[in-house]
Amino acid sequence: MDGARAARTNGSGLRSVGWVREAPAVPYGARVSGRDEFRRERDVYTDDLRRSYRAEAAGPGRYGPADPAPARRGRTLSGTGAVLVMAAIAAVAGVVDVVAGDALRLVFSGGLVLGALIAALLVRQRDLLTVVFAPPLVYLAASALAVLLGRGQAGGGLLDVAASWLVYGFPAMAAATGIAALVAAIRVARR
Repeated sequence: MDGARAARTNGSGLRSVGWVREAPAVPYGARVSGRDEFRRERDVYTDDLRRSYRAEAAGPGRYGPADPAPARRGRTLSGTGAVLVMAAIAAVAGVVDVVAGDALRLVFSGGLVLGALIAALLVRQRDLLTVVFAPPLVYLAASALAVLLGRGQAGGGLLDVAASWLVYGFPAMAAATGIAALVAAIRVARR
């Protein structure tokens, strides 16, 4: 169709083919106004757009496949994002636990395990170890925050309260780390 169109001049020295105008050749070193520069840049983008329209209209064949293979969609969550997802789920569970009782207990532990599971499923392959090592750190941060906010009042000094939180929190940390490690092992084996 484009071969049948003849180049025509519109009187200003510019040739036009279809809806795209081509500027005349400029010798090397000649001064070009900013307006002409802009027009040429715009024409480059217009040519690219026209080629993509042709490729879609032509289908498979002369211009290549009409629908190139879609980019492989996989897990796109980075290690930092996965840790933040895990911490957010654990934080919501911790708030529910504190509202329902006086300290972080079973709901928070379940939230930590659920957060580790979801984070391990959504994280990129190369960031799996980040998720495996994160549950104890997330639990440590949450328990430190709870102790500092006064939710760990079991008597004794701050060190005693912190040690108590870590001892009683070990099953939750171990379960969350185990779930994350299991999901990571399955994902690596399936690869």
